[in-house]
Amino acid sequence: MSKKKKILILCGMVALLVLTGCLNYFLNRPSTEDAGAEGAVVYTDYFTASHNDRAASRSETVMYYEAIIDSETASAEAKANAESSLAALVANMETEQRLESLIKALGYEDCLVTCGTENINIIVKSSALTDGQVAQMLDIVLSETDKVAGNVRIKSIEA
Repeated sequence: MSKKKKILILCGMVALLVLTGCLNYFLNRPSTEDAGAEGAVVYTDYFTASHNDRAASRSETVMYYEAIIDSETASAEAKANAESSLAALVANMETEQRLESLIKALGYEDCLVTCGTENINIIVKSSALTDGQVAQMLDIVLSETDKVAGNVRIKSIEA
């Protein structure tokens, strides 16, 4: 292949890369119609998108573990690991659901909770949080889980 053809192919690939980046930006940019007084960008579908993404991801993970458990060729150790991982995932899912329900009961329109091995992250739909509101959510987490206060992160966003 001649040097000229290689340069043309490389330029074409760079142009496609730039086009992909531009499309990604314009198709995924946040809505600025509801920007606040300070010009803060408001993500109108944050909670719905996050809940849907989490559900899809969890569904795939559960199917993956179930495929290992049901596999005739998987070793006993792999099946045992898959069963324990699936049980831990289900326990996390139940904890997240319970915490989200209890936090929404405090009067928040929407809430997203993610539980990791050590941390719990809470995002609530609110313009701002007072110390009292944070304390209420922290109390719920500490009473419903075995996590310590230092491993709980609470954030509010306007959505």
